[in-house]
Amino acid sequence: MSTTPPLYDQLTVGTVRNRALAWFADHSYRRAATQGGACAVAISVVVYLVQQLDELMPGTAPEPAVPMRWFLVDSVVMVLLAALVMCLATASARGLMRLYVRTRTGRGLT
Repeated sequence: MSTTPPLYDQLTVGTVRNRALAWFADHSYRRAATQGGACAVAISVVVYLVQQLDELMPGTAPEPAVPMRWFLVDSVVMVLLAALVMCLATASARGLMRLYVRTRTGRGLT
């Protein structure tokens, strides 16, 4: 009959601490910035495709085309802002998770 050594008692599956550590490992700032940037790139591509389709379709009041240089600058700024917003959201969620763990365990994460 095998038993769990006392050293590993604190690592039992389902404890609040382990769930919190797994959540922190899964929600990193690098991943949040990457997801925010990827979302902004996807939005930029869709906007660009819509602009290209808009040029092909006749309209009553044609607007001047946006130069590619300004489109790229706008895309870079949007990617940076989206990454910043995602990092702020992750920081807020991490703070709330840390507060939750402290209230549940009485000592917090170290």
